[in-house]
Amino acid sequence: MLLAARAAPVKVPRATLDILRLPNGLRAYLVEDHDAPVVSVEVWYHVGSKDEPPGQTGFAHLFEHLMFEGTRNLAPDEFSRYIVQAGGTDNAHTTEDATVFWETVPSSYLRLALWLEADRMRNLVITDRLFRNEREVVKEERRQRFDNQPYGTVIETLYAHAFTVHPYRHMTIGSMEDLDRATVDQVRAFYDTYYVPANASLVVVGDFALAEAQDCIRQYFGPLDGGAPPEHRLPSEPPQMTRRVIKLTRDVALPAFIEGYHMPADGTPDAYPLRLASKILSEGDSSRIYRRLVYDKQIALQAESSGNFTEDPNLFFVFAVLNRGHSPAEGEAAVDSEIARLRNEGVTSQELSKAKNQILRDFVLNRQSTQSRADELGYDAVVLKNPELFNTEIDRFLRVTAADIQRAAQQYFRPENATVVEVYPNEHAMGNR
Repeated sequence: MLLAARAAPVKVPRATLDILRLPNGLRAYLVEDHDAPVVSVEVWYHVGSKDEPPGQTGFAHLFEHLMFEGTRNLAPDEFSRYIVQAGGTDNAHTTEDATVFWETVPSSYLRLALWLEADRMRNLVITDRLFRNEREVVKEERRQRFDNQPYGTVIETLYAHAFTVHPYRHMTIGSMEDLDRATVDQVRAFYDTYYVPANASLVVVGDFALAEAQDCIRQYFGPLDGGAPPEHRLPSEPPQMTRRVIKLTRDVALPAFIEGYHMPADGTPDAYPLRLASKILSEGDSSRIYRRLVYDKQIALQAESSGNFTEDPNLFFVFAVLNRGHSPAEGEAAVDSEIARLRNEGVTSQELSKAKNQILRDFVLNRQSTQSRADELGYDAVVLKNPELFNTEIDRFLRVTAADIQRAAQQYFRPENATVVEVYPNEHAMGNR
């Protein structure tokens, strides 16, 4: 007779977090770990696309490129050359809320990584030639990722209609028109406003001696002019009272739709049941939406849902590419049926347990490298404004009940709270089938 396996208690990795605040406003978060002889350094600037003034979209992402293009002490591309020669890697990324620069190096090169980040924090050289070159790089990136992709601008259309006043309504990549109109003086002013110690958080995770790392941080970052803490006062998006439907014709082979529901900011109590709801609705082939549209009804080639969890309230969206002979309205009806079932019937204990296990899996996997831990710590400190969540946030997920998920679904997954973009093939695409 086989005995049912007893679930083993999950041992969640914890870490000792040290926080250093410099007089110029820089905040440093350090986690010492000697498991491997590497260290990850990240600088989180609390500036993303939502902080861009009207007419200057794409500026935060532009700096993701400009910050590698030379300082008063380094020639263009020399930053990365130092990191590679040390045996490390480096890169950057931009979101709606933050711009992040990172490098992972052998632990003996921590001092080098800190010096390099401090140097470009206040010594960046922005010439007209470099600005124009990087602007063209960003424009080409937009073409490749958005303009020249079959459904590349659909999510841009969704955000432009779902948001009326909040700057989440424009994409991080920015618009071609704003990039073309930008001047080098505007770009320098953006740098002087946001890329300052008072608006920066430094994250160091890995193999280092705490006292030595703190001394290096004081030595390299302490003398920098802190700048004035920039204001992040943004207009609140008013509640959406009626369902919005936008119809597009594109040069695509198959119809599609994307449906977005307004939801609360990340780190708020309702964010956690909604994250679990996302797992239940669309994590893997057995999830509700994928199974219903792709397997059961066989009306979609692709179906997925996800929440865009950010510092301010954002969207929970569902995207599907339909099979030939099926319309966006048919796909929306199937999705709305699953959403209604979630609102009316809730989730099973088995679904909830599976979703929590998926969250635990993600959490544990993200603790396996110094870089992923630095990513998580920086996000907790800057976007969620609570670095202690690095050790405690998992408990918020584990406390979520089935009733919490149903209540959140009833509050946010209402028809009048949704914006839908329907995509139809144009005659040219239809003729090329």
